[in-house]
Amino acid sequence: MWRNIMIIGLLIALSSCGAKRKGVDASKESKEVVLGNIEAVSYKSLGNGVASISLKLFENNTFKFDFKSIPQPDTEEKPIVISEKGTYTSEGNWKILNFKNPKFSLAAIFDKNFSGAADFRVIDETNVKINTSKNVLPIWGVVCEKQ
Repeated sequence: MWRNIMIIGLLIALSSCGAKRKGVDASKESKEVVLGNIEAVSYKSLGNGVASISLKLFENNTFKFDFKSIPQPDTEEKPIVISEKGTYTSEGNWKILNFKNPKFSLAAIFDKNFSGAADFRVIDETNVKINTSKNVLPIWGVVCEKQ
């Protein structure tokens, strides 16, 4: 029950951060990022009723983040769709993802209430540091498995 209330709260928070009925548009800077061809690391959400999430890091220090919420049954909620590209830098197993003017709150997506300090850390409004040595990464409370 508490988890459902938290999910609804997060959906409302994300919706108030610029989400439109069709989802969140990618920023202009994000559209200008040219993704690499070879994946270095990727995470994908396991089956769940909350969201479909994918994070792909490429060898040319770019990444693509895709998110689509799954509206709860018997509601009029519309899915929240986020698709962002950005760049990252490496500090060993830690990668600092730089989102180019995201139209959503990184702290809402990378919620510290659903992870430990060894998983990720939100640095500011455009940067999050993730630990790629982990086999699973909780994003928005959803378990994403390393591929």
